Amino acid sequence: MKRIVYFIVFLFVVFTLPAVSGAQPMRRGMYRGAPYGHYCPGMQWGPYGVRKPVSTVEQAKQVIDVYLAETGQNLTAGNITEKNWYFEAEILDRNKTVIDRVIVDKRSGRIRSIY
Repeated sequence: MKRIVYFIVFLFVVFTLPAVSGAQPMRRGMYRGAPYGHYCPGMQWGPYGVRKPVSTVEQAKQVIDVYLAETGQNLTAGNITEKNWYFEAEILDRNKTVIDRVIVDKRSGRIRSIY
């Protein structure tokens, strides 16, 4: 009798566990709600910026402009200032209003909002 009960419990666990654990599978396009898109074009680009060091203000502007061009929202990089470990940039809309401030990490090239 115990064997039958254990067997039924085992079957219940085996058949219900995959249904519970697969409730929200990771799939392509999961990050579509990101404020500026997710990926930049090209092999050197990754999520949220480039995968290489950024050493000048001009490089930071190029990284941000290419990244923002993918959104189709007509956003541009405004004033960019150099800090010790990163570049800080204003993100402007089509009316030249500051809508966000981002940083570009000098070591990794990653872009992050600081608002």
